[in-house]
Amino acid sequence: MRYAIIVLSMLLIAEIGICQDIDQSICNPGSGTSFYPNGRLRTCALKDDFEINGVNCNQYGPITFYDTGTLKSCVTRDYFKYDAVTCNQYGQVSFYATGKLDTCLLFESVVIEDKTCAEFEPISFFEDGKLKSCGTPH
Repeated sequence: MRYAIIVLSMLLIAEIGICQDIDQSICNPGSGTSFYPNGRLRTCALKDDFEINGVNCNQYGPITFYDTGTLKSCVTRDYFKYDAVTCNQYGQVSFYATGKLDTCLLFESVVIEDKTCAEFEPISFFEDGKLKSCGTPH
């Protein structure tokens, strides 16, 4: 039992380290990689699909991180579900430093706060989760 707890603890620590210390190995060589003064990766074009925090970011697409190592934005490879919102595949998605959704392109229409937001249109939220703006049906 003690051995199992130790192994699980080590795996958890390794996973946290991967999320916190993303390096340029995820970048396409020669893609114009930039870093923060603290040495953490700021932005680059991905060499392969890259999953972070449930978002599958698209190969060759730009990815941007906050100086803390959390995802700021990328182009999605797949549909991304965030609460009642489904973001479209191959669309730009961005997040606040807290991990809350900032903007994306909707896959399907959705009603938020009594407002109908149209499919394939951008949607934007305030950091507290309230709707900032969205495209309306035509």
